[in-house]
Amino acid sequence: MEEPQLAEPSTVLSDIQDLLLGTPDVEAFLEELARHSASIFSSPDHEVYCGITLMRHRTAGTVASSSERARQLDEVQYAFADGPCLHACREGTQVHIPDFEKDDTWPEYNEAITDHGLRSVLAVPFPLPDDTAMAGLNLYSDRPNAFDQAAVQRANDYVGQAAKGLQLAILIAQHSQTAANLRAAMESRTVIDIATGIIIAQNRCTQEEAMELIKKASSNRNVKLRVVAQAIVESAGGGPVQTVFK
Repeated sequence: MEEPQLAEPSTVLSDIQDLLLGTPDVEAFLEELARHSASIFSSPDHEVYCGITLMRHRTAGTVASSSERARQLDEVQYAFADGPCLHACREGTQVHIPDFEKDDTWPEYNEAITDHGLRSVLAVPFPLPDDTAMAGLNLYSDRPNAFDQAAVQRANDYVGQAAKGLQLAILIAQHSQTAANLRAAMESRTVIDIATGIIIAQNRCTQEEAMELIKKASSNRNVKLRVVAQAIVESAGGGPVQTVFK
């Protein structure tokens, strides 16, 4: 069987860049990257399934799969909370199991995965600069000994070429989350400030006393400050509060 050849580094980098520019968020990018990876390592008579695991704070955060079959294979591993792909992510080391029927590294997982018809796996960690995020490329095959030494080297080369695109996707996701958190905090602050002003006007009290009234109501009702504040504003006829960003 002729092994698929890995494209030149410049071509791989260009493909990854196109994927990054053509997807709206990190989850969509990972899905496209999984499909792209599977196509590179598959051949007309041998389909390779690909899963990409992204972990933050040592907990699986995002899983992308090249197909429904790949997703099912990933889920078998997550059910056991351990296995070759999770180990590759957590420890930053490559894991290659040529034949699950002859391997006993994870006995219960091995038995479950062979029941799904899987025979071999190659898991390669992505090098990421942020130690709070870890990722791995998981290549699955229904054939034993599907990944020879040349295939292992190709996978490592590919991961090295794709890593910068993944790093950028994660960085974009982190900045987007930070921006979303900041926006939510500002919106919450706005409605609380308006509610405080209403209480000051109605009760002729200080700002500190108004805030204490809102906090007391929040504690007694076991709801967030923003919810109490929004109710105060609406009861005064103010309606929903919107924060204007310019």
